[in-house]
Parts: sequence; C-alpha cells; structure tokens
Amino acid sequence: MKFEVFGPYYLSTKSIIRRDHVVSLREEVAESDCGGILSTAPGCYVFGVKPSGAQRVIPWYVGKAERQPVIKEATNDQHLQLYNEIFDSYHNGSPALYFLPSTTPKGRPTALATAGGNKPAIEFLEDWLIAACLKTNPLLWNVKKTRLLRELYVRGIFNPRKGDLNTAAGSFKKCIGV
Repeated sequence: MKFEVFGPYYLSTKSIIRRDHVVSLREEVAESDCGGILSTAPGCYVFGVKPSGAQRVIPWYVGKAERQPVIKEATNDQHLQLYNEIFDSYHNGSPALYFLPSTTPKGRPTALATAGGNKPAIEFLEDWLIAACLKTNPLLWNVKKTRLLRELYVRGIFNPRKGDLNTAAGSFKKCIGV
C-alpha cells in the first residue's frame, strides 16, 4: 500500500487540450525516470489548472485506475473531453496532471486488478484525495462520492461555518489533531 507522487506534468496548451498534447505528455513521461512505473502501475491521478501568476495548481478532478495503467486512464479520450470542459473556463492557465501510482515497497509497479477485481488501497486513496481536493476547491468536478463530503456537518470541525467553534468543538479538534 505504497504510492509515489509524480508531477505536475503540464499539458503545453493555453486553449484546447488536443490528442497531440496528450501524446507529448506520454512521451515526456516515457522518457522520465518514472515512465516505467506510470506506464504499467494502477493508481490515482489529479487533474488541475495552474492559473497564470498563481503559486499552485488548483485541483479540479480526481480519478483512479485499477485495471489499466494510471497514465492510460488519466489521458483517455473521455477524460480529455472532461479536462477541456474544465479548462474552458480559464482565460490564462496551464492544465496539469499529478500521478500517484501504486508501487511495491521496493518501488516497482504493483499488478493491475483483474477483470471484476478492485484495489481497496486505490479506492481509499481516491476517496481521501477527493476529500482533500474538495476542501481546497469546493467546485471540484467529481460528483460520485462527494455528497457526504459536501453535506456532512460537524459543528466547528467538518464543513464549519463562521462563528461555529465553541469550547467543546475546539477541545475536540485538539483531541483529534485537526
């Protein structure tokens, strides 16, 4: 249950993300040190956009790949269309992808899930990444698995409102380390 982090990998465009941008990205990854891992390992990925002049990439979509390599899943035609819909709202920015492939303790790619199978660690990581990204970007495009994250409310702790923190909630936050 080990995952590496690679990225951000920027798609070199300022307007529409085309198939040739994806091909260039795949070639860049293949030539890098992580090319062997990303081209064979399952895992998770995050698509985001770095607005012009910003310090960080804003996450917009979290995905997972269990039965095919993470780079193949993250750059398929269906996701390319989704990324373009997201990127269309930016006038200046750079689309980017982060990859979190599943590896063995020695750093080798883990096996892909077989037909009908799944990878619980990848499933958990995707859920956790969605929660983390939703916290930094409430407009995250993921719909599945976000209803509870968007609607659950724990006074002063989970989806807090201004002025929510009372003595008990403050004490509990310290207790659980948030």
